[in-house]
Amino acid sequence: MIKKKYSNVFAQAKNDPNYRGCLQEATARLKLAELLHKERTFQSLSMAQLAKKAGTTPAVISRIENAQVSAGIDLIYKIFKALGKKTLNLDLS
Repeated sequence: MIKKKYSNVFAQAKNDPNYRGCLQEATARLKLAELLHKERTFQSLSMAQLAKKAGTTPAVISRIENAQVSAGIDLIYKIFKALGKKTLNLDLS
C-alpha cells in the first residue's frame, strides 16, 4: 500500500492550471465573509434581521459569512444595500 503525503498533494495542486483562479475565488469569498460579518455585527443586526432586510434567508447569510458559497453580485448588492452601504471595497491584494 502506497502512502500519500498531504504535502505532496498540495505541491501538486499548485501545478494545476486552475489553481490560481481557485485561490483567487477562495480569497474573495473569505474577504466578503469577513466584511459582511464585521459590518453586520457592528450594526448589531442578527442574521435573521439582515436576511429580512435583504430579502433572503438567515441560512444564506450564514453560508456567505462562513465562506461556504460564492454569492452572485446581485445578492451581494442587496445585502450591502440592506446594510446601508453604497459601495463595496474588496481589496484582494
